[in-house]
Order: sequence, then C-alpha cells, then structure tokens
Amino acid sequence: MANTLYTPVQAARATLASLRWLSLLPRTVRQDFNADFVAGVGQTVNVLGPVSAGKAKVYTKANRTNRDAIQFNELGQQWYPVQLNDQVYNAVRLPDDFETFTLKDMTQQVLIPQAESVVDELATPLVAQMTAIATDEAIPAVAPDGSNFRSALIHARGVLNKRKVPAVGRTFAVGADMEAAALEDELLQRVNESGTSDVLRNATIGNLFGFTIVADPSLPDDFGIGYHRDAFAHVTRPSKQPQGAAYSATVAQDGFALRWIQHYNPLQLEDQSVVDTFYGAATLDPLRAVSATMAS
Repeated sequence: MANTLYTPVQAARATLASLRWLSLLPRTVRQDFNADFVAGVGQTVNVLGPVSAGKAKVYTKANRTNRDAIQFNELGQQWYPVQLNDQVYNAVRLPDDFETFTLKDMTQQVLIPQAESVVDELATPLVAQMTAIATDEAIPAVAPDGSNFRSALIHARGVLNKRKVPAVGRTFAVGADMEAAALEDELLQRVNESGTSDVLRNATIGNLFGFTIVADPSLPDDFGIGYHRDAFAHVTRPSKQPQGAAYSATVAQDGFALRWIQHYNPLQLEDQSVVDTFYGAATLDPLRAVSATMAS
C-alpha cells in the first residue's frame, strides 16, 4: 500500500513543509522553536521576550581624570506565558477501497490537503493579539483609493522610531481591503522597486520605508498593523505520540511543530489519518507594534 513506502517521520515532515510555507503571519513574529510535547489542553509554554540592556551611559573627561569606576546595567529578559487551550487538527478516513484502488501518492492526496486545512486556522490566536493593538493619532486612516497609504506607512514608521523599536525585522501586515488600497500605489506595483516576482507570489506586496508589506486574508479586511518581530510570539506544540497508533511521528522545524497519526479502525474497515498541534500566541511588547485603520 502507498502509505508503507516511507517512514512516519518522512510523512510528518512532508506535512510540516506544506504548513511552514503556506502560513504567513506566524513567520513574521517570534516563534517558539521546541520539540517538547505538551500534556494537553490548558498547558502553558513560557516564551522569552526581547532582551533589554538598559540605557547607555557616558564616561566623561572628568570621570577619566578622577579614574571613576564604570557603572553596570542589568540585563532584563522577561518570560511570557502562552496558554495552549486550543488544538487545531484535521482528521480524514481512508477506506480500504480508497487505499487499494485510488491512493497513488499519500503526500499529495492526503497529507498536504490536511496540512492546508490546518494552516487556515493556524494564525487565529496571533490575529487576536494583533487586532488588540491600538492605533496612534499620528497615523491617518487609509483611504480606499490608496492615495495616502504611503503616508500611513511613513507615520507608522515614525511612531515606531520614536519608541526606539529596532529598524531591522519590521513588517506591515494588511487585510484584504487595505491590500487593495496598497496596490493602488504605483510604487508598490513596480516589482523592480518593491521586490521580486517570487516575493510577490509569496504574499509579500513589497518593501517600503523599512517595512516588509504582506497581505494575509486572516486579518480583518480594513485592518493593518506595523510591528517588529519581537512584538508577538506564536507557539505550536504537539502532544506525545499515542501508544495505540500504528504510525505516528512528531516533528519540529523553523518554529513549527506538529504530530501525524495513522491507525486502522477495524469496525469501519478503514485507516484514519490525523494531523494536529496545540497552538497559541502572546503579545511580548505592545510598544513594538501600532495598528492602522481604513476610512469609511
């Protein structure tokens, strides 16, 4: 049978590859990379926030003359709890007649479609964290015709700059209507100035004013948010492999972790395939993010 031609780990990795490249928003924030299992619903994973080294000090000429001792700062790094209340999964039946006569490629016909289904829900807790971020009065509401989208970007940059948010690692994510407004901007339509065609195909609109501008339909249509990757954390953790499953594997890579299970149900004469993971998100530093709205 087709599903015996590769190991469970190979099957799980094929599923993970699909999940990793199809998901967008989680890849723009901090991802907890850990293959440890969770015991079940309600478990908490602690994620380290950004490191703070405090304010720099000045060693003056007078300090040198007096041979004063330098002063030390304390490194600060806070743990943020991410509660894994929800388990996203996709389960399908593989009847004997399907596996015998129809199944040609387990990866293409079963695992990747299951992973794509999981992806549709993966960003949900992260979106909830993002939409809770307030806007700033300096950022104008984006007009539906996109005439001031560039101005909104500039002011979002200004807000983050004033908060001394690092310039490297900034993203501006938009929902469907704000994406349409952004694409009215001729500058963002020029592939040679905004990025490559490969980048555009991967849902990145372009790079402008220090932001990588991305579109994600899981965000509200009229919503946009500029943020540094350390503003949020997204966590996926699998449960342990069950003892009763004929085939099972857990894999972790590039910030994502999931479990694949396949077992036979003799009562219905069918195999059953399940792809699942626990998932959650947290805001690590709300000052590293600012939202934008659209004019009605």
